[in-house]
Amino acid sequence: MRRRAAGASPFEADLEARIGALFRRCPTLCGFTVQDAASELLVTEVSVYPLDGPEARGELYGEILAALVQLIDEYPGTRELLRERTFARILH
Repeated sequence: MRRRAAGASPFEADLEARIGALFRRCPTLCGFTVQDAASELLVTEVSVYPLDGPEARGELYGEILAALVQLIDEYPGTRELLRERTFARILH
């Protein structure tokens, strides 16, 4: 279990855990960006490797959206915190 960084909010710790779990569930996902368009959050710039085809990409978008919707439902004000953020796989 990872320890939360000093001063990190419960939301940030939960966001980190959920996005980390998303990358573990989706091994081809390299990264994505959350953008704001007309008061809606959009998932854009989804990067995958290797590219598995349109069906796999649709499933991947579904996984990303499900994780983000769950966060938005659980934490009021999350939309503002997710806006214009990029999430990328961490390689060691």
